[in-house]
Amino acid sequence: MFKEIYHARRKGMVHNVVNLFALIFFVLWIAAPVMSASISIENASFEAPVVDPNGFGATPLVDGWTEIDIDTLFSTNTGVFANTEPNSVDHIVNADGNQLAFLGSQMGNALQQDLETVYKAGCNYRLIVGVSVSGRFPPATVEPVDTLGLVLYYRDANDVVDIAHQTVEATGQSYTQLQDFSLELPTVEAGDAWAGKAIGIALRAAGQAGGFWDLDNVRLIESAPVSIAIENASFEAPVVDPNGFGAVPLVDGWTEVDIDTLSSTNTGVFTNTDPSSFDHIINADGSQLAFLGSQQGNALQQDLADTYKIGCEYRLTVGVSVSGRFPPSAVEPVDTLELVFYYRDANDVIDIAVQRIEATGQSYTQLEDFSLELPKVQADDTWAGMNIGIALRAAGRPGGFWDLDNVRLIESAPVSIPIENASFEAPLVDPNGFGAVPLVDSWAEVDIDTLFSTNTGVFANTDPNSFDHIVNANGSQLAFLGSQTGNALEQELDSVYKAGCEYTLTVGVSISSRFPPSFVEPVDTLELVFYYSDANDVVDIAHQTVKATGLSYTQLKDFSLELPTVQAGDAWADINIGIALRAAGQPGGFWDLDNVRLIESLPDQKAASTVKE
Repeated sequence: MFKEIYHARRKGMVHNVVNLFALIFFVLWIAAPVMSASISIENASFEAPVVDPNGFGATPLVDGWTEIDIDTLFSTNTGVFANTEPNSVDHIVNADGNQLAFLGSQMGNALQQDLETVYKAGCNYRLIVGVSVSGRFPPATVEPVDTLGLVLYYRDANDVVDIAHQTVEATGQSYTQLQDFSLELPTVEAGDAWAGKAIGIALRAAGQAGGFWDLDNVRLIESAPVSIAIENASFEAPVVDPNGFGAVPLVDGWTEVDIDTLSSTNTGVFTNTDPSSFDHIINADGSQLAFLGSQQGNALQQDLADTYKIGCEYRLTVGVSVSGRFPPSAVEPVDTLELVFYYRDANDVIDIAVQRIEATGQSYTQLEDFSLELPKVQADDTWAGMNIGIALRAAGRPGGFWDLDNVRLIESAPVSIPIENASFEAPLVDPNGFGAVPLVDSWAEVDIDTLFSTNTGVFANTDPNSFDHIVNANGSQLAFLGSQTGNALEQELDSVYKAGCEYTLTVGVSISSRFPPSFVEPVDTLELVFYYSDANDVVDIAHQTVKATGLSYTQLKDFSLELPTVQAGDAWADINIGIALRAAGQPGGFWDLDNVRLIESLPDQKAASTVKE
């Protein structure tokens, strides 16, 4: 039996403050929807217990975590240690705080924590850990290579049940710099066994004895899609007279398209029946639902105030059942219901996406959720920026009725990945000096002028009254890049290409007014590039070419490079993201660059390397 040592040293005052903060945060979350939230992890940077600076430098305890240590006598495989002095050969330069955790490399050693937060249906989770290796006793990098497992789990009674895991190999890890590794848990579904269960996180060694992993800065991100407001989404208005007929041929907030133009008998709202009734709908949201006649041409639709946003995905979900007395036809040709996304071109309704639901197998006592997915809105989609339209349309024969309830619309935004010095504000150009500096902080400058570096650098935007002032610059500085082939700016990021995710690199581009790139054949071009490093070799994955023709010297124009969904088997999956801006042309001209952005989509569950077990 492995020894489990749990050190729960929460201070009462701290606990109360945390709870108060959580309450305040929750209230704010309700008031203004957020895309993601950081979930509290106790002792996430391993600052407790405090190591005596004049002592051994390490302690075989980790407050707030359950230590699973196969050394049951002395617990030498799990604990915390103080980072070494900055001038030490094994000082970890990017540690978060003064201490880190150590974990023995032998299979069976682990740190784990059961959180108070639960897995929420509809949310995604990302566990991130800073990982390095011991400088003196690193895990094995020869076959069989030692590995570290990042795990999300839940408890079934007292049993730990793994949901998802990510393996980190010791090969290539530094002993002076932490590298972030992530584990993605795709959207939790309402029917998942872990939905509503407390979140469990674990860091597990899987290897031979003798080495140590160094761990720090454990983070857990919960991403919740934004719920877009739909008027009268659960069909509670108008209120049906409880002493009357039980239904009203009106639906507030919705446009009713009813082929019965005289009496509108095909669209309206009704009161759910008494709980003891044979056709009572047991999971209705509220006390009323909508009915929709099954004949082709009947519909409920609504034009929303929100618009289709570039880069966002949309999911329309509706609770559907059938009338107990007059169900839609379940024999051929089977009646269907359509869920629709549309937009308006002038007064014309233009469908974007449709999901069909057959009457076969539908219940008259229980709603079943059906969803329509709209993939990421692209900048050139005709509906980008247009008001969202949603419709529920019958497509069948007369005589039956669909029962509808609890219409929901979710907008999922991608994640913005940090790029250092993305708007080229560093180094700061002296406003009283030349106006440009041949340096670009945090970017690798590839400059064919190896003596003076005149092809890469940053410059201050000109005065607003100047003829060549760039009107939409982000900040007060931009980068310049000489037009000759061989000049480039590139940056290797801490983030990695995640299986299941798409990536979009966007750059603001203009040209120098005094020395523009060539517009005549062969036209000078700029390349936007995604790459990764294979050992020391730069391997391009995707590129987009931008021509100098037609570009302005007073206004930046955004250009984007799309990287399709990363597959688990791609050579670049889980490798650090590399971005490059490369000139491809003749000497003598300059590109002006600004506001570099990188967007990561929400993971596609089918392509993600993370697996549910």
